[in-house]
Amino acid sequence: MPGTSTSLLRSTVKQREVPAGFPCGLLPLLRCSRDAGALILAAELETGHVGIIQGTIKCTTCAAEYSIEDGIVRLMHGALTRENDQEMSLRDSQNTHLLPGSFVPPPFGWRSLLSDLLEIPQHLDALQPAGRRMLEIGCGDGRFTMLLAQMGASVLAVDFSINALRILGSRLPSGMAPTAYQLPNSHSQGDLRHLVGLVQADASHFCVAPRSFDRAFCTTPLDSREERMALYRTIAEALTDQGRYVGSVENDDLTRRLLGLPVARRYSSGIFIEHFDAEKMRREAAPYFSRIHIRPIRPRIPFLHRLPYKWTLLISRVTGALPVLRHLGEILLLRAEQPVRPSLEGVHRPGNKLAKRLYRWYMRKIGKAPLWEKNEKV
Repeated sequence: MPGTSTSLLRSTVKQREVPAGFPCGLLPLLRCSRDAGALILAAELETGHVGIIQGTIKCTTCAAEYSIEDGIVRLMHGALTRENDQEMSLRDSQNTHLLPGSFVPPPFGWRSLLSDLLEIPQHLDALQPAGRRMLEIGCGDGRFTMLLAQMGASVLAVDFSINALRILGSRLPSGMAPTAYQLPNSHSQGDLRHLVGLVQADASHFCVAPRSFDRAFCTTPLDSREERMALYRTIAEALTDQGRYVGSVENDDLTRRLLGLPVARRYSSGIFIEHFDAEKMRREAAPYFSRIHIRPIRPRIPFLHRLPYKWTLLISRVTGALPVLRHLGEILLLRAEQPVRPSLEGVHRPGNKLAKRLYRWYMRKIGKAPLWEKNEKV
């Protein structure tokens, strides 16, 4: 039974490690899932040396309360869509079977050593996470989360699978990421609990403090255009003016198009997946970011897995640079910058310094206050 599996997972995690506390420094970044109001700590029932393990937070606007359980902030609100509810059940079921330190990469396919060698460095290069405050949507069991923290980023990690978050929390003390990929010059990992805050939330109904993050990251495409647009809006509002969003989706690559394979399908697990082309991805992100760069990565090349890894990486780089062959990439990597902001009443823009000086000089010459029209100071 699902409930029994979850209980076993809880007891196993607790036996192995004290739950990761939610870092107090990340708490002011959270907002209410109902009305985006600020959240305050209402009750602190148990605290560890890193942060809050058990407690309650409360919205200062609508008085809604959310719990902190085993160091995980529970911000789920409202009913999920039928597709999201099914996916959450599937992911919770999958993650029930994972135990701390038990990750073994598959020999082929997603999360194999070859796949991670082709995929992870490209994302990390685009993110440049060292020393940044990061928002990660769809963190899963922490494949990227822990690498980001190893590089010195402070990460607010969000997912709707509570079992995935529990597994991630149990791995933080060891600092060992669930991937065969290792960062260059990385010989050991340390306790990462002070760098990672875990949040259970629906990505399309999630809010954080405006302009609070240097980077945002997501490799989980949502199931509908409305949900993705809500995600882009949330991320754009969360980023600083100099912030950057990096995301990736499954590419409607050249092979799929030539063979006439469907754009929308399901993984063998039953989870829905949609393949995107660059133009569709750009259209959806464009209302929220002024600067967008999209490129395919992780090319699908026959017999590539049989070659030594050095040759594989070299061939992949060459393939990614060639005009036609680069469309063999199975993943579209998005880097978006310059978040689009709504116009705020009464906020002056920098303007031109010389023009403003000449205008003030002219107004003084004619004996009038330097006003534009009737009431705007320049």
